[in-house]
Amino acid sequence: MNTEDRKKLLELYEGRYAQFGYDVRTVGWKDSETQRLRFDVLSEIADLSGSSICDLGCGFGDLYPYLLLKFRNIKYTGIDLSEKLIEEAKRRYPDAAFRAEDILQCSSGMKADYVLSSGALSFKVQNHEDYVRKMLEAMMVISTRGVAVNFLSSYVDYELDKNFHFSPEEAFTMGCRLTRYVTIRHDYPLYEFTMYLYHNAHE
Repeated sequence: MNTEDRKKLLELYEGRYAQFGYDVRTVGWKDSETQRLRFDVLSEIADLSGSSICDLGCGFGDLYPYLLLKFRNIKYTGIDLSEKLIEEAKRRYPDAAFRAEDILQCSSGMKADYVLSSGALSFKVQNHEDYVRKMLEAMMVISTRGVAVNFLSSYVDYELDKNFHFSPEEAFTMGCRLTRYVTIRHDYPLYEFTMYLYHNAHE
């Protein structure tokens, strides 16, 4: 992501934060029900009990309490570009770990069993397909077991100019360049899909 795209992205989310405060609308979702549905699908990548989780593009970190209710013994780290959203996340969930950083630029050497990412690849940037490829590669480097990431689908009636709607077929091809073990979920009632990437055969 170039400097101009990064600036626009931060202006979008931090502008919403100034307008709405702690609210699902700040992180781009219509309501808490659709946010929870996304969490449901992402977390179905595996039984996450006993796993370390990296929540990439974590916003306010609301995935953390969701995971605590659903799974046992979770070790969670949230990462987001926005320092303001990360500050809010730290206040709300002091038991979790949060970082404000860009995984394509930092060299923290972070590792987690699974990387989960909701909405982080929907904002249209220059050379978007190349950006997605680099992000998926970085997620696979961080993860030791798998990646769950969602995209806006190209199978829609309309698109907003600020958003990028990805072809599920192209995402599948891109995923298969990283691992043999790829699952596409286009079976839930939102105009998007989720891709699971596993490092090994998933049982």
